Amino acid sequence: MSRRVGCLLFVLCAAMPPAFAQSDPVAIFRQAIEARNRGDLDSMMQFFASDAVREDGACQPPCVGIAAVRRSFEKNIAEHFQALLTSVEGSGDTVTGRAEIRSDAFRAQGIDHRMTSYTVKFRDGKIVRWSSPLPPAPGTAPPKQ
Repeated sequence: MSRRVGCLLFVLCAAMPPAFAQSDPVAIFRQAIEARNRGDLDSMMQFFASDAVREDGACQPPCVGIAAVRRSFEKNIAEHFQALLTSVEGSGDTVTGRAEIRSDAFRAQGIDHRMTSYTVKFRDGKIVRWSSPLPPAPGTAPPKQ
């Protein structure tokens, strides 16, 4: 390779937006949350593996496979679901976080916002499991064990 071509490739790679070269699970998780908050389903779904599983308030029983996960996030976006991350940390292939969440569905129940936690597993830079248990609504009894 000529020196000129090598320099050009270096400049192009250095100027490439971080989203193209992203492999940090915490950064990917944050980008997925931001895409959902913007209502950008296609951008959000690029972070998921084809065999992804989602288990949370929108997926009981769990949504299995990319098509089911996509449908569940379509519903979130239609409800104007918003998550404000309050903490995020990563360890290996797992990201955990907490967020204040809001949606039209919550408002219809008389709830302004709720807190939730996330546990998101990655494989090869893609989300394979998205888990976010929804706590009981204020004033309801927790499930009996």
